[in-house]
Amino acid sequence: MISRRTFLAASSALALCGLEKAHGISERAATQGAQREISDGVTRFVKIKIGTGGHGHTYPGATVPFGMVQLSPDTDNRGWDRCSGYHYADNSIMGFSHTHLSGTGVGDMLDILLMPCTGVVKITPGTPENPTEGYRSRFSHDEEIAIPGYYSAVLKDYQIRAELSATTRAGIHKYTFPYSDTGHFILDLAHSYEDGPDAVRWAKLNILGKDTIVGGRSTARWANGREIYFAIKFSRPFDRIDVLVNDEISNNIGKEVEGKSLKCVLHYATKDREVILVKVGISGVNIEGALNNLQSEIPGWDFAEVSSEALSLWEHELAKIRVEGGTTRQKEIFYTALYHSLLAPTIFDDVDGNYRGMDGEIHHLPSGAHNYSTFSLWDTYRAVHPLFTLIQPERVPDLANCLIRMSNESPVGMPVWPLQAKETECMSGYHSVVVIAEAVQKGFQGIDLMGAYAAMKRQATASDYQGLPLYRKYGYIPCDLIAESIGKSMDYAYDDWAMAHVARATGAEDEAAALQHRAQSYRNLYDKEIGFIRPRLADGHWAEPFAPNEMGHAKKWRDFTESNAWQATFAVQHDPKGLADLMGGRDQLLQKLDGIFNASSELPPDAPDDIAGLVGQYAHGNEPSHHIAYLYVYAGAPYKAQERLSSLMETMYRNEPDGLAGNEDCGQMSAWYVMSAMGFYAVDPVSTNYIFGTPLFDKVTITLGENRQLILEAKRASPTSKYIDALSLNGKPETKLWFKHSDITKGGHVTFMMTDHPNKLLGAQAKDAPPSMTT
Repeated sequence: MISRRTFLAASSALALCGLEKAHGISERAATQGAQREISDGVTRFVKIKIGTGGHGHTYPGATVPFGMVQLSPDTDNRGWDRCSGYHYADNSIMGFSHTHLSGTGVGDMLDILLMPCTGVVKITPGTPENPTEGYRSRFSHDEEIAIPGYYSAVLKDYQIRAELSATTRAGIHKYTFPYSDTGHFILDLAHSYEDGPDAVRWAKLNILGKDTIVGGRSTARWANGREIYFAIKFSRPFDRIDVLVNDEISNNIGKEVEGKSLKCVLHYATKDREVILVKVGISGVNIEGALNNLQSEIPGWDFAEVSSEALSLWEHELAKIRVEGGTTRQKEIFYTALYHSLLAPTIFDDVDGNYRGMDGEIHHLPSGAHNYSTFSLWDTYRAVHPLFTLIQPERVPDLANCLIRMSNESPVGMPVWPLQAKETECMSGYHSVVVIAEAVQKGFQGIDLMGAYAAMKRQATASDYQGLPLYRKYGYIPCDLIAESIGKSMDYAYDDWAMAHVARATGAEDEAAALQHRAQSYRNLYDKEIGFIRPRLADGHWAEPFAPNEMGHAKKWRDFTESNAWQATFAVQHDPKGLADLMGGRDQLLQKLDGIFNASSELPPDAPDDIAGLVGQYAHGNEPSHHIAYLYVYAGAPYKAQERLSSLMETMYRNEPDGLAGNEDCGQMSAWYVMSAMGFYAVDPVSTNYIFGTPLFDKVTITLGENRQLILEAKRASPTSKYIDALSLNGKPETKLWFKHSDITKGGHVTFMMTDHPNKLLGAQAKDAPPSMTT
């Protein structure tokens, strides 16, 4: 892969001629703009290709923190490993689209595909096996560059260099063409994930003058019925344009054209090294919103300025955590993980404050507020949102209030997995309540507390969403009545725990007590005879047959949500003490923890691909396992957590494309690494407690806000020391290996004394265990 410095020198020279002639940018100014991109800050450690191979499902393109636009290449749009539209194993590019998902296990988006070409016009993309039969082009990773806010590749079949950058709601393209009488762009509005005749519900476009195209479309994929609108401006008028409806040329140029399959061919004759710039604004509201977003965020044609600003935004956010010590490899993994943690949720509103709500209606935001999309809540409540409470404190109330607004707009109620104003209902539980409860418990101001609890109460007491009536009736969800009964039951119990805290904050003590009591319902699924959480029938009997590595008791459906009984047994984040009591005590919990890591990794044929990154039956490649190693601290053996966490950080993350153990899941896989590498993790985010693990770096400085820092220093007996021998918090020696969020809100200092040999006494006494619901 070309280095940042090598590329910037070459790219500047390559494009100067076209830039200078087309836009009046002097050689000196262009060179200075390129030099501004060379950062000596932490962005130099971001290796965006991590996660683009294997099953990571990330994309390499240009975006800004929480940006609505993700301008990225699509190498293919079919198959599970192309959920983001890109996979590192591919060798051809279909084009560059403006919306992408980061690391999800379901595909969607890939809106507004633009592809520059030369030669004979081809209106279908072709196949990966035979790219030249369509408008695809082959490319090489050796000529591909991806840094925060910038992407570039050479389209070999056309000898065109493509460069991309973005603002929050707009993207800018820069294409350096060869001499050609047959230059052209393909604009393909039929392109989507797993495209087909039913993928696009409707599309429309209109040509404005000779340099602007506007339109929109609605798709019928994961977020069924979502709508996206666009405005595209070209730096040079097109020589001529063809509009195609169902691949047939239309004569309605100058009028709005509608259809399910719309495409444009924009013809250009180009000089050698001529640069054509394209800028695109998008909106979830309407075409006017897209035009306004584009004009507000990219009013001119200065590509270097946009890419420089994007890089600066990333440097500002990533530098909120500074690490010292460690290897270059570890820093690359860490800062790429932090980068991935800040890609979602994404802004989904216009610069004028309008947004499309979960009810499909257009709403207007209060001043200073934002609407968001892409909440992968089943995943991100575990580490992404706890991380935000440390390094994005100004954004936390905004995210919480957005979720509260969604709960009032959505027919489903509390958000589950909302994507561009549609509820996908993906995964079990409704963990928006956890994100809100954590923010409330940590004392964030400006949250609509009463509105939050009113929505939560409706969900908890009256909603018929995915088995909730059965959960209320039985105290668990019977496995013979509904699929994924264990996943739903365990998640609802944790959601009850979260809602109890919000109820208590409003003064509804009796309702809080009832919810907290219901949060114990996980006990109804624990079989003391065999020591596992397991499926249960409506008549109260345990379902048979049972094996802890199986997906359920029958082939009709799975009883677990992307997990099995091994992982589900530990899905009691709010009450490890209560779980230990069910097992017979802390020694039995300790044995069970050893058991999951030492069990056979064999899985049945019907196990989902998400259960990956196996160590025994611990599956780091999926979220239900992420807190399990930290439970050793509750079991009285923190040194075993330190051993295991050190191993997981080393073996489950690599600084290469296939560098993640499973789907990135909108930042969760990465946020686990960020938190764990800093030396602590939130097993139960609602409790506001953090559990110490083992610090990877010698020093970590976290900027918490104005004039507030949390500093964590590891003083090691040797470079490989991974065990905590002693610890102090704010100058006070500690015997407990956990702390409260309130201990560090004004800043703090943690000092680890690290050794090569385990201190089996530190944090081992029951009085030093982290709090649980039972205690």
